[in-house]
Amino acid sequence: MSQLNSFILGIVQGATEFLPISSSAHLVLGQHLLGIREPGLLLEIVLHLGTLVSVLIYFRNDIRRLVRGSILAGRTGGAVRREIGYLVVATLPAVAVGLTLKDTVEAAFDNVAVSGYMLLVTSAVLLSSRWCRDTDRKMTWLLALAIGTAQAIAIMPGISRSGVTIIAGLWLGLGGPRAARFSFLLAIPAILGAAVLQLPDLAWDTTPYRAEYFMAFLVSAATGYAVIAWLLAIIKRGQLFIFAGYTTLVGLIVIFVL
Repeated sequence: MSQLNSFILGIVQGATEFLPISSSAHLVLGQHLLGIREPGLLLEIVLHLGTLVSVLIYFRNDIRRLVRGSILAGRTGGAVRREIGYLVVATLPAVAVGLTLKDTVEAAFDNVAVSGYMLLVTSAVLLSSRWCRDTDRKMTWLLALAIGTAQAIAIMPGISRSGVTIIAGLWLGLGGPRAARFSFLLAIPAILGAAVLQLPDLAWDTTPYRAEYFMAFLVSAATGYAVIAWLLAIIKRGQLFIFAGYTTLVGLIVIFVL
């Protein structure tokens, strides 16, 4: 893998991790088009950790508030701890899928056609956002579990994690800004959890591509940070459905051309 390939994949990951067009499908497609045949597990984790850094930096004030509030007593501390609890509950379905269906998911990443079909599923989900209505509903344990279930489904390549979790929040009445914020914060344990689960298989000491992976990490982090603000503006305007045409086109190309 060349440094140019690392740079390109870093941009692809950073841009598509948060846009509702499935970063996993674009990484599978990108590696296919670039002719990268090495096992992609380590590269996948490194790129996702790069975008994790972008979330941590962009939402640093929210994260600081959660950390500080978790140790406070009284009503304020209780509210913050409950918010952290929602994130924990929403993470559980993805953990269950990761532990029980690990081999199936990894096999799906090796099949480009799977990404194509799942991109069409993402398109349908994105289109459905046109009929969502903001009811200003408050978060509950059941809503958190429902959004977490959507995230678990998005483990499959081609299904956008950000897309399905945000739109699940919209359908549940949370409203765009709150659904997006919960989705972005939910990405933190999701990415960390995926990395921890794969640590025994990473074999960093034996890879000949350390410099390339480090470049991919930096580029994905920088690109991801730049994309977050743009996506939040789109969500506020209620226009997530505009990405459905793109995911449909890419999905059809993957299925019938590649």
